Amino acid sequence: MSVRRAVRRRRPDRRPRSEATAPDDPDAARLAALKLLNRRDYCAAELSARLAERGFAAPAAQAAIDGLVRERLVDDERFVEYYVRAHAERGQGPVRIAHELKELGVAQDLVERAVDASDGRWRERCVALRRRRFGEQPPSEWKERGRQARFLTYRGFSAEQVRAALGNDIGLDE
Repeated sequence: MSVRRAVRRRRPDRRPRSEATAPDDPDAARLAALKLLNRRDYCAAELSARLAERGFAAPAAQAAIDGLVRERLVDDERFVEYYVRAHAERGQGPVRIAHELKELGVAQDLVERAVDASDGRWRERCVALRRRRFGEQPPSEWKERGRQARFLTYRGFSAEQVRAALGNDIGLDE
């Protein structure tokens, strides 16, 4: 018995993504933005960049986004709140999350309000991540302590949070 594999073929009537049908039309830009928002939430800056990738002129894209902001279909505060919650649940720390939000074009004040690195919950999350990844016992050797510290730092936790997760044991085996 032969197994047929489904092959995804490009339909000839489909246009490439980079071509906007009417680059100066705010209504076409709005429709493209709504299609993007149908999949997931975007911040205004990221949505603007996506529309530019699709070939829409900046004024048309901005007019479409302004209308969507007025209708509260695009809301940077809601986006940041969701983004922080989702990435924190994945085990990412406040430093990494804040950096990614800044790269997406979110306003600095929104990032600072949403990602308060001094909040004790980040410390608890760092401790929980270390335990989940490396077990209950703190590292007993400097080499292992360094490995765990690098892992937690890469995940976006601050040095203070990493120290709290690893314990402040000075008497490690040398």
